[in-house]
Amino acid sequence: MEFVIHRSYKYRVYPTKTQISNLENQFSMCRHLYNRSLAERTDAYEKDGTAISYNQQQNSLPELKKERPWYKGVYSQVLQDVLRRLDKGYQAFFRRAKAGEKPGFPKFRKRGQWNSITYPQYRKRPDSFITVPKIGRMRLVYHRELPEDATVKTLTITREAGKWFACFSAELPFTAEPEQELPDPLGIDLGLIDFFYASDGSHVPVPKHLRKKEKQLKRLQRRLAKSEKRSEKYYRLLKAVRKCHYRIKCRRSDFLHKTANNLLKKSGLIFYEDLRISDMVRRPKPKQDEDGKYLPNNASAKAGLNKSIADAGWGRFLAILKYKALHLGKRTLAVPPQYTSQKCSACGEIVKKSLSVRTHRCACGFVANRDLNAALNILRIGMDTLQAPT
Repeated sequence: MEFVIHRSYKYRVYPTKTQISNLENQFSMCRHLYNRSLAERTDAYEKDGTAISYNQQQNSLPELKKERPWYKGVYSQVLQDVLRRLDKGYQAFFRRAKAGEKPGFPKFRKRGQWNSITYPQYRKRPDSFITVPKIGRMRLVYHRELPEDATVKTLTITREAGKWFACFSAELPFTAEPEQELPDPLGIDLGLIDFFYASDGSHVPVPKHLRKKEKQLKRLQRRLAKSEKRSEKYYRLLKAVRKCHYRIKCRRSDFLHKTANNLLKKSGLIFYEDLRISDMVRRPKPKQDEDGKYLPNNASAKAGLNKSIADAGWGRFLAILKYKALHLGKRTLAVPPQYTSQKCSACGEIVKKSLSVRTHRCACGFVANRDLNAALNILRIGMDTLQAPT
């Protein structure tokens, strides 16, 4: 069975000073268009309940360019993509509201909050140089080749902590191999002491990328808060804060990719818990007594736990693991997380224990690390699910 998969390829680019100035101007104009279009939609709805569509705003772009000639400095498809981003934001808002989730209405973008432009019909393959409409020719570090059968669909130029990148989105034909017995099935339990504990006994400690840089980051943020806004010192410190965040992000991403690769090298079938991470990092609700006074609700302890979960990057890791497995013709499967840590993997009895208890001890005589016990349960549940009659 053949189908198409989508992959992105990111390369470092080195624009000239003139091109950087041009790109920054385009970012500013795109941000202005986004804010103007958002205001237009909200005003129309508040006045007479009218909903303005993407097509209506797109059709008004030629007239808008006559009123604001400086928009002509931005490629027309880039401006259309700005309106498309806003429309996707509205669609996501209505989808979340319908599902009973936190809606998250589209917000106005402040200065410095628009750091990319997208060319939705870019078809040229990258090389040591790249030519971009309205920007020109830029040097590109072509550190890995696109597959010969890859078809470039879009190009996005981004700025991250003062560095510039070109991100190509490409389509690749993929042939699904007929299902066969996959060797070495593995169950993994994600945690905050060990990033994962596998059913074969292997485990990797949590690297704590944010925690290691937290003191440096807080010091920079305090200095930034005390400096005069829009001063030379303010922008210098702002750049340092962004650079620190960028380094944390890069180290975390590198760790997650390498960890996923190592797991897929030794297993063709990986089971993991179907965790609702967004619920796990939710703040606790305030507690009140009969007189209306607020009671302790462990909010500070929960905030520390939430920070550790976010720093670990479980959600990002599982997304990486799934798409890498798909490209390698391997499988991943989520299993229900209930009682994986409490149930004995040897006899099936429930052995209740708090999070502080790190060793599973059962009356049947089975003793193991609690995370290893959970990984063995995840493996068993996964295999039972696969072998169950459909």
